[in-house]
Amino acid sequence: MEAGFRDANKITMMKRRSTKEEEQVQEQKRQQIWDSLPKGEVYQAPTNPDDFFKGITYDISPRQFGLRVRKHDMYCELGGPKHRYSSFFFIEVVGDEERIKDGRVEVIGPEIQDIEGQSFPFGFWIRYYGKELTEDYLDLLTRWTYFALEEGEGWMLLNTRDTIWLRLHKKYASKHDFKHLGQAMINLCKIQFPLVEKADAKILIATEELGGSKLTKEIIDKACTPYWERVDESAREFSDEDVDTFYGCTICQTFAPTHVCVVAPDRPPYCGIITWLGAKVMCDLDPYGYIFEMPLGECVDPWGGEYTGVNEKIYEKSNRTYKRVVMYSSITYPQTNCGCFEAAIFYIPDVDGLGLVDRRYGGDTPLGMTFSKLAGLISGGQQNHGYCGISFRTPKSRKFVRADGGWLRIVWMPKEYKQMLAEFIPEEMYDKIATEEDCVDPEELKVFLKRVHHPVVSLWKNGELPEPLRIPAPNSDWSKEEEEIARRKGRQLAD
Repeated sequence: MEAGFRDANKITMMKRRSTKEEEQVQEQKRQQIWDSLPKGEVYQAPTNPDDFFKGITYDISPRQFGLRVRKHDMYCELGGPKHRYSSFFFIEVVGDEERIKDGRVEVIGPEIQDIEGQSFPFGFWIRYYGKELTEDYLDLLTRWTYFALEEGEGWMLLNTRDTIWLRLHKKYASKHDFKHLGQAMINLCKIQFPLVEKADAKILIATEELGGSKLTKEIIDKACTPYWERVDESAREFSDEDVDTFYGCTICQTFAPTHVCVVAPDRPPYCGIITWLGAKVMCDLDPYGYIFEMPLGECVDPWGGEYTGVNEKIYEKSNRTYKRVVMYSSITYPQTNCGCFEAAIFYIPDVDGLGLVDRRYGGDTPLGMTFSKLAGLISGGQQNHGYCGISFRTPKSRKFVRADGGWLRIVWMPKEYKQMLAEFIPEEMYDKIATEEDCVDPEELKVFLKRVHHPVVSLWKNGELPEPLRIPAPNSDWSKEEEEIARRKGRQLAD
C-alpha cells in the first residue's frame, strides 16, 4: 500500500479528467497569452548552480518569514485590496520543453526603483519544466517559489493566486529589483527540487499605460482560472476516507506561535497554497520539516471530524496549548487561526447562524465590522469558537462545516463571493442566503431569513426568537452541556 492511501487505486482518481489532447490545447492557449503580453526588459538569470544567487543582495532565510509592512513603512505595494485583488501569482508546470528558455526573466513595466510610494496591480507568471515533473508537485513548487518573498528580506506576502498582496519595506528597498526577484524565485526551486530542469518568469507591473487591472484580470480569466479549476477538481476526487494519514503544517508559527494547520483531503489549509497531496509530497521529501504526518488514531466523531491522533499531534505541535480540533466545525473547537486565511466564517448570535466573508469584500458584515477588522481579532494562533479562517477552496468541500449544519447554517455572505461559489451552494439554499444588497443589519437579516423560510429559523424558539449559543472565550473549553446544545443544532439542520 502506498503511504498515506488506504487504496492504491485511488491514485488514479487524482489524474486530471480532461484528456491529454485537451490539456495540450489549454497549454497552447496559455502560450499564446504568454506571447501576446506587452514586451519588457529581458534578463538572463544564471543557470549554473554555482551562480544561482549571483547578484542577489537581499537575505533569504526563515528569520525573515512573516513580516508585516504597515502603510507608513511601505516603499511600494503590489496587488491587495486597493486594486480589489485583481493581481495574480501563477505557477505552471509546462509539458513542452521547447516552450521554456531556461533562466529567462522578463520584467514588463517599471522597476522597483521607479515606483516608490506607488501601488499597482501585478502578475507573476512562473513556468517550470522537467521530464519527471508533474502537477502533483505544484504545491511544492508554489511554496518554494513563494519563499523568495515570504523569506525575502523586506517583503510582506499575503494570500495566494488571485488574492495576492505584496508590500516592500522602505528600509530594504535599495537591495531589491524585479529581475533579481525573478532569478531568486526560479532558482530557489531549482536548488531545492532537482526535478526542475528549466524555468522562466514574466513579472508584470500593470501600470495604466499597460492596461492596469483590466489586463491582469483578463490574464486571470483566460489563463490562470481554468488551470486552477482543473487542479482543484483533481484534488477533490478523493476524500478523508480514502487515506490513513493527515498532515500538519506549522510554517506560520513565526508569527502565530501556537497555530497548527490540519491538511486533509476534505480540508484544505487556510492559506490556499497546498492540498493534502501537496503536503504528502513535501513531507515525503522533507520528513523533518514544517510539514509532518498526523496519524489519525481513533475517530471519536466521524461527522465533525475529530481524531485522537490528530488531537495528540496538535497538542504537541501547539506548544501544548490546544487539545482538541473538530475539523468540520467553526463553532465547537475549530482549528486555530494564523492570519493568512483568504476568507473567514463567523457566528452571528442575533440569528444563530453563520456568515462568510472574503478578503475582496471591503464593507461591513452583520457583526458590524469589515473583514480586516475581523481578521485582526481572530488571528495570531488562537482558537476562537465561532470564528474560523478558511481558504477559498474550503466551501467547496463536501464536509464544509457540516457539524454546524453545513450550508443550511449559512445566512449571509458578500454578493461577489456568493456568485463565485454558486456551483457549490445547494440550489435550494442559494436565494435564502442574504448578501449586502439584501441587508447587513442583524435585525433586517432576521426579517429576511423569516421571509425566505431559511432552515436556520427552525432553530429559533417557536420560529420567532433566536436562542444564541453561549460561546466560550477564545482558548477556553466548552461546558459539556453547551457543547451538546451546539452540536445538536447542527445535527438538527443536517437531519
